[in-house]
Amino acid sequence: MSGSRARTGRWRTGAPLVLGLVVLWLMLWRSVEPLTILTGLVTAVVVVRVFELPPVPHVGRFRPIAAVALLGWLLGSVVVASVQVAGQAFAAIAPSRRPRSGVIAAQLRTRDDLVLSLAGMITSLIPGTVIVEVDRAESILYLHVLRGGTPEQLEAARRSVLAAERRIVRAIGSPGEQGVVA
Repeated sequence: MSGSRARTGRWRTGAPLVLGLVVLWLMLWRSVEPLTILTGLVTAVVVVRVFELPPVPHVGRFRPIAAVALLGWLLGSVVVASVQVAGQAFAAIAPSRRPRSGVIAAQLRTRDDLVLSLAGMITSLIPGTVIVEVDRAESILYLHVLRGGTPEQLEAARRSVLAAERRIVRAIGSPGEQGVVA
């Protein structure tokens, strides 16, 4: 890649990062004074230049409607799982009704690192599931599932991870990935 192309690509990906860091700086200082903006901008540029991030190869594109649908699904899943976990916590008061858990392996259908990372993060945000391990080479997420007393519950948790993957690919995936998870 030529020097000017590398610089253009770096600014195309670095500019949103700098903007995000400046916004974070302003929130930390709780001020929108010109000097705070200037120091935040200088700090963000120094951080981006000194701690250069490696490029993340991703050929997909952002689809806002699918991203909103993903966010809605996530919020709904969080609410439902929170109620279920709270119910299990109250039921666990009786020693005979202790919740059973399990560990599952969820094989993702895509090999994109970004999709794998987002699926892991989204799955961890849903109460009652925790990522135990990630096999990046095989795109497998290993999860501890609180609601995993029966094989049906474990399979439901696996389907939930695959549903998250499908929604993520709809929101940011490439056309090839969309065909894989359809």
